[in-house]
Amino acid sequence: MASAARPDDATKRRALAEAAEWFAEWQADELSPAQRERWQAWLEASDTHHWAWQQVEGVSRRFTANLDESERQTAGSVIRSARQQRRGRWHLLSGFSSLAIAAVLAGLSWQWTPLPQWVAYWSADYRTATGDITRIELEDGTQVWLSSASALDVDYDHQRRRLQLVAGEVLVVTGDDPERPLYVDTRSARLTPLGTRFSVRQRQADELLAVFDGAVAIHTHGDADHASQRQVVDAGQQASYSANGISELTSADGSRAAWANGVLLAESMSLATFVSELSQHHHGRLEVDPAVANLTLLGAFPLNDLERTLHMVETTLPVRVRQVMPWWIKIEAAEPAVQ
Repeated sequence: MASAARPDDATKRRALAEAAEWFAEWQADELSPAQRERWQAWLEASDTHHWAWQQVEGVSRRFTANLDESERQTAGSVIRSARQQRRGRWHLLSGFSSLAIAAVLAGLSWQWTPLPQWVAYWSADYRTATGDITRIELEDGTQVWLSSASALDVDYDHQRRRLQLVAGEVLVVTGDDPERPLYVDTRSARLTPLGTRFSVRQRQADELLAVFDGAVAIHTHGDADHASQRQVVDAGQQASYSANGISELTSADGSRAAWANGVLLAESMSLATFVSELSQHHHGRLEVDPAVANLTLLGAFPLNDLERTLHMVETTLPVRVRQVMPWWIKIEAAEPAVQ
């Protein structure tokens, strides 16, 4: 007797997506009896559905195993609060689904940021999922573009305007309000824009400020081992900074702001840097072989169309794009032409 056909990758991905959505519904504790019957019917429909449900449950177990009781209570409180604030909207459920799917497809253990950062992200006034870019116009006319997987808090009162970058990257064009100064607080410093357009990005070890118009003053927080520092960064300049201090000023990379228009602008950009930037906007693993990592790209590439962008790379450089796994794409040297 012929054995049953093994599910292909597309079938598995679809089953994982459905499982994560059902799991998010269960976590919300809002399933009606009829919905529970539909879930049971979905689960029993195929062995692939059983497999997918086990994967998503495993992800959840690995996450909760790393939290103590107080942390579980805090996480639960944040989830309930966010659900009450956004009841009737899909953002919360889709967020949990995306996180579950990304972790499962990447074949990783559940690696969360520290709980305070997780809480801050999910409770932020504005946030984006991986791959999303959002434009926000505030009451004073300030415009903010929120990049992929980013979060921002807004705190305006009659004395001052304050933005808090919780995660990721923002592009800011300041509005005119001479009565109230504008501050942008980041993990390591307070930024004071002086009528300007600038971007600031959190990185693992530091933060990067690039100023395109006007000027921005950096005032680092300092720490027990480092005094706070202050530096004005003028238009056309950029600087990285952390608790350790502020780096030397260099020329601002004007292409840094292109992401706000959904474009990755490469101006003699190495393929390694290109892939690193592109990875910020997509789930899964994008990898470049060291043998071709130093090849350079020139052009404008769409951030929201991975397939098209990778095809453009293949037609521009002597490389090939290989899908190692459904969630893992590798760029490597093209095979030599057959003589």
